[in-house]
Amino acid sequence: MTQVQPAEEGAVEAPPFFGARISLYPMSDRYVPIILDAIKSLDRTGLEIETDDVSTFIGGDRDQVFAQLERIFASAARTGEHVAMTVLLSHGCPGETYCEATGQVGAPRTAARATAKSGVTVGCQWSLYPLGMDGYMDVIYREIDRTKKNGIFARGQHFVSALRGDLTDVLGAVRESFDAASPSRERSRSAPRSSRSSRSSCPGSPTRSAASAAPSLRPRSVRHLPR
Repeated sequence: MTQVQPAEEGAVEAPPFFGARISLYPMSDRYVPIILDAIKSLDRTGLEIETDDVSTFIGGDRDQVFAQLERIFASAARTGEHVAMTVLLSHGCPGETYCEATGQVGAPRTAARATAKSGVTVGCQWSLYPLGMDGYMDVIYREIDRTKKNGIFARGQHFVSALRGDLTDVLGAVRESFDAASPSRERSRSAPRSSRSSRSSCPGSPTRSAASAAPSLRPRSVRHLPR
């Protein structure tokens, strides 16, 4: 089981394990060069990259991973073709050698909100999965409300929330919710506070990782909406 362990005093916090597995689907007979052009520079990022005949895994620093997700999709969408991409994100990695070796999943850093728009309008079907913690529905509803406040929530659908907006805004909101739902953040909310009054916290942390205290988030489909 992957656990979130408090860092010892004076110790350097272990970097959070973070990764994404993506599949890109250009609706074009030119799909091969579009896909290869979009992912061709990944091997120069310093991230862990694994590509097979179905998908590509991108692992490492979450700022870089999200930057590459936006770059890859925008590159394909700017060809003018209709493009869809599936993304599975995971904070933590049950069964992965890296996490089993360290026993830790570090807390994510707070990301700075991007100000420049990509100019690519997208629709996204987004799901957040909690396992192994109580009160997971509280967290799910809280993060759905967050997408509404960010102005990208379109509607609720079976098993997903539909998001719509600029690619930068959609991925930025997805990351904001994903970071807020990390187990480390949730536990910091429920930790005892040095005050006279007690405050209730939101228990649980969204995850799709079985037998894990770490969350996964799955925008099931991100697609380019030609104007």
